[in-house]
Amino acid sequence: MLALSAASVGFSAAPAAQALQASRCSGVSMTVSKPMAAMPFLTAASCQSSGLAGAETGFDPLYFSDFLDIKWLREAELKHGRICMLATVGYIVQEFVGLPGYPGYSANPVEAFSSVPPEGLLQVLVFMGWLEVIGNKGKYSMMNMFEDGRAPGDLGFDPLKFGDNTETRARLEMAELKNGRLAMLAFSGMIHQTFVTGKPLFASLGEIFAAP
Repeated sequence: MLALSAASVGFSAAPAAQALQASRCSGVSMTVSKPMAAMPFLTAASCQSSGLAGAETGFDPLYFSDFLDIKWLREAELKHGRICMLATVGYIVQEFVGLPGYPGYSANPVEAFSSVPPEGLLQVLVFMGWLEVIGNKGKYSMMNMFEDGRAPGDLGFDPLKFGDNTETRARLEMAELKNGRLAMLAFSGMIHQTFVTGKPLFASLGEIFAAP
């Protein structure tokens, strides 16, 4: 009799255990609760909900925006983008145009840079540092750069008054951001092409696309 009662308890416990296991398994999910728009298999970084234009894609796989001020990061992105837009144009023009009588001119931008004496490069570096400090009235750190409510990248330089129209300003700000990102990639590609081929940008195209 005892054996029969134990067997009945065992049979009745088995469906309960199976139900518990099924409920646990059904709760497991491989989906990310708040996915990154650009990379859905990662959790969204803070930049995705920052409200800044162009940040809604949330591309921040290293999660810099989780521990650094997103406005400071955007300021750096815009400045590097502007520099690379100028550098990309200069890199192309350098191959065909030079200052008359300048002894260090070379169609190869890497060689031209190397021909500048250290004193000249130091002057450029000092000027860049000085411009960075005075560009925002001495407020260049993450703690005080935006305490006056200034928007990232807004240095007050708008001689053609494009910013007077709100719609035009928003469109041009987005265009600047996207072109700056493209220019950063473009300049990196161009300078590495020169490093690999040892030739100026356009002069190396014939070698790159030559038939094998």
